[in-house]
Amino acid sequence: MLSSFYPRLILMLHSLRLRLTLMFMLVVMVAVGTVALIANQATTNNLQVYNQAKDNQQIISTLLAAYQQHQSQQTLQALTEQLAHASHLRLILLDEQNRVIADSDHTLIGQVITSPVSSSPSTTSSSHSDLLYISTNKPAQSSAHVDFQLSNNSPEATFLTSVNHALWMAVLIAGLLALLLALGFASTLLKPLHTLKAAAGRMEQGDLSQRVSITAKGEIGALAHAFNTMADSLSRSEQVRSNLMNDVAHELRNPLMNIRGSLELLADQILEPTPETLASLYEETSLLSRLVSDLQDLSLAEAGQLRLARQPIELAEVVSQTVQIVQPQLERKHLMLCVSLPSHLPPVEADPERVAQILRNLLSNAIMHTTPPGKITITASLSAAMVQIRVLDTGEGIAPEHLPYLFDRFYRADSSRSRATGGTGLGLAIVKQMIQAHGGQITVESQPGKGTCFTFSLPAVPKSPDEKGSSQVALISTT
Repeated sequence: MLSSFYPRLILMLHSLRLRLTLMFMLVVMVAVGTVALIANQATTNNLQVYNQAKDNQQIISTLLAAYQQHQSQQTLQALTEQLAHASHLRLILLDEQNRVIADSDHTLIGQVITSPVSSSPSTTSSSHSDLLYISTNKPAQSSAHVDFQLSNNSPEATFLTSVNHALWMAVLIAGLLALLLALGFASTLLKPLHTLKAAAGRMEQGDLSQRVSITAKGEIGALAHAFNTMADSLSRSEQVRSNLMNDVAHELRNPLMNIRGSLELLADQILEPTPETLASLYEETSLLSRLVSDLQDLSLAEAGQLRLARQPIELAEVVSQTVQIVQPQLERKHLMLCVSLPSHLPPVEADPERVAQILRNLLSNAIMHTTPPGKITITASLSAAMVQIRVLDTGEGIAPEHLPYLFDRFYRADSSRSRATGGTGLGLAIVKQMIQAHGGQITVESQPGKGTCFTFSLPAVPKSPDEKGSSQVALISTT
């Protein structure tokens, strides 16, 4: 169980869906974290400034209230020193002429300050505390870190404005970070897709040698593998098409040249129109006719347009008719044919003419490659819902390197054979296509010097309980 769990876990970890989910989560976490961090820092700083402004406002209100109550200078000086000690600020109280009434440091009392409030905050250079001017005829301004117009804006409004500015800045920075992360992740994901797109574009222009080298796992890797597989298939198909055209041209050229040469000799009266000459010309035209007919059957079968008149047929009847057709060939080569079909064999759902054509091709091939005194055997058995038919011979056999290509067009295991002795080279290709059109399969087993066995399957027709099984058929042809 664990052995199957780990591969699924690894595949899930490389899944594009999981990677996208994690990337989105990371982008969101970075954006939210950035906003939270900046907002928290800004709020903390602004809150400190807000509290300082509130304290300053309280100090100003206390001193102005004491001044308006016409307190003495000594009282105001004592109150100023007390408030300065509590707030850690240097406090300077000014009258309407900007004369210092009270100074927490006792250094400026009685002096006139020409410009007590500057356009920007200032701090004393010799003291550890900040400086706060308090004027009795206009608002005071603090030099504590941030410039506050306390008479025009309350500390609360200033605090809210600062927090809003900080939040907007945090959102902007978080958005930029999220955008950079998204662009980086998108580039990582789209790079192999751009590679695939470029390779597909070159294939569209006719370059079928394009392949992609993408080592990514998950869906991207599977897509790259599918692309390479498709490219290999297209290349093979193009090569097969090219080879087919060359083979067809070659196969048609030879008999046509023979016919043309013989007719020219007859026209020039160099060759006499003897029965042998006419028989040779007839054989060449028959070969052309068979070749064209086989090519037509093969093209229809491969295109899925081969018409099949399917019906329940008894296999024994089709085999018996086929044996009668090949009987003269068996007698000429002094071969023995044994057909043994079990009595319980059900009918098959197939086209009787196509099944007969399949058997003729396989039997003709067996007869051609079996030397006397040889034996050819036809047997059948029921396997699940299919009837398995076997054509076994004791002929010369086929070398293992030829077996994978045996059902290809114009392929001959013995390249020394001519079309006169080796057929058109399309028989087995047609057999395979016809069997597949019926929903069956064909396989071949062979050992050089011991013979060959072709096995093909056809769909069986289930028998009703009241049907009787056909009797066992055993046909033996000897010479």
